Amino acid sequence: IHFYKSFLLVMQLPACLPVRYIFTILAFIGFVFNYTLRININLVITSMVNHTALNDTDNYKLNSTKKMDGPFVWDSVITGDVVGMFFAGYMVFQMPGGRMAEVFGGKKVLAAAMGGVATLTLLIPSAAKLGGHTGYPYYLVVIRVLMGLCEAATFPCITSMLARWAPEQERATMSTFIMAGSQAGTIVGFFISGIIADAWGWESVFYIEGGSCFVWLLLWILFAADTPSTHPSITTAERDYISAGLPATNSVSLPIPWKSIWTSIPFWAIMFSNIANNWGFHLLMTELPQYLSDIFHNYMDSGSKTGLWTAIPYASMWASSILFSLTSDYLIRKKILSTATVRKIFNTISHLGPALCLLVIVIFVTNEKPQMNLTLGMFTLGVAQMGALYSGFITNPQDIAPNFAGTVLGLTNCIGSIPGFVAPAVASSIINGDASNIAKWRNVWIITIVILMVETVTFIIFADGKPQKWNAPTDEKVKEGKKDWILIFFTIGIAMVGVVYVGTMMALHS
Repeated sequence: IHFYKSFLLVMQLPACLPVRYIFTILAFIGFVFNYTLRININLVITSMVNHTALNDTDNYKLNSTKKMDGPFVWDSVITGDVVGMFFAGYMVFQMPGGRMAEVFGGKKVLAAAMGGVATLTLLIPSAAKLGGHTGYPYYLVVIRVLMGLCEAATFPCITSMLARWAPEQERATMSTFIMAGSQAGTIVGFFISGIIADAWGWESVFYIEGGSCFVWLLLWILFAADTPSTHPSITTAERDYISAGLPATNSVSLPIPWKSIWTSIPFWAIMFSNIANNWGFHLLMTELPQYLSDIFHNYMDSGSKTGLWTAIPYASMWASSILFSLTSDYLIRKKILSTATVRKIFNTISHLGPALCLLVIVIFVTNEKPQMNLTLGMFTLGVAQMGALYSGFITNPQDIAPNFAGTVLGLTNCIGSIPGFVAPAVASSIINGDASNIAKWRNVWIITIVILMVETVTFIIFADGKPQKWNAPTDEKVKEGKKDWILIFFTIGIAMVGVVYVGTMMALHS
């Protein structure tokens, strides 16, 4: 500890840059790696598959894309497992990850989670080859499940830390800047990964990106702290400023008020928003590379080109999210609108906007007229509007329950992650191997439109922006610090569901 404090003093971090912004920058870079390592395989897998060797009856349509063949003879079902099984692990550790951040501190939990993901990323090439070139990639699927398990803690963890680092008048901006690292990571995961794969081969993507994460991990360990009060180099003025702008939080972690949470209407508004958002967001993230490759295969003839046009919408989302957050914080800081009203407005933009863009694609894009420019434009505009979500439901747990922000986001993310593997599965069943048929994709988009529109209405009606009564329980029995058996059984139950699902899919598809 003494060495750590001395190191910080020797480094003399810039006095002009507040410590909370250093925390924000480090967390942002962490989330860049979070999403880069999560989704790089979504693109790289097209370079891993031997399209020529695939049976013609597979009808995967990639033989006509002019892509370089990889070593593995995997059909669309197997590649779907490699990409989608991540979420089977992802849903398991959301709740305990958020709770561990509240009890043990977010710095340690995030470091352990990202260190695990980086290590597993380095193992991907070996795991893929261990399964053979023609067999089911059991080892790789297990690696992906474990990566999801590790990454599950990251969003609840950072939400818990933000509840203690971000004053209300800066909450949306800090939250957005950090979580917009997801979009930056998507850009790296799609575009940069495509360039690396084209230049040095698909294995190099995982070695370079996984290895680079350890550099960030060292900086996080050296310069981050769980709270302003535990940071060794923060000034008294900044610590007081942060404390004055925070709602009441306990220095000691409180037991979770389960009944109050489950009967809270604003909690359910966040829950449904998370489910709907993940349906739309992850559906586009997993299916967009395939959609562009199959519908516009004459143009999308290389990994870097497909990666570029898959990344552009998320670059737009990154830029728009910063603009939305600055606007939302300005409206709250100047007391122009209440916190609840601001959250509802920006949540509406983030979900109704993409729904309308998909509606344009449904109406005007056909097999006879694929409308590439219109399609790319609508995807870019729709995903850009999703940038408002960080000023909407994602930040809302910090508003209604700062003592349990990590738990609330972890719980809603746990259930909300289910669409991460259900939505692609539904899309695959609708497409049914005919991925170049725009009429079938239209049905996928219509389902997404309905889900996003219904969610928009429910959030407007039921969301809130003030701390709930259960955020600071007064019942002394609640504060006794009993072992949380509900959390333990909940986690075990979700884990069993995940294991059964993964085992069943592996057995059916192998």
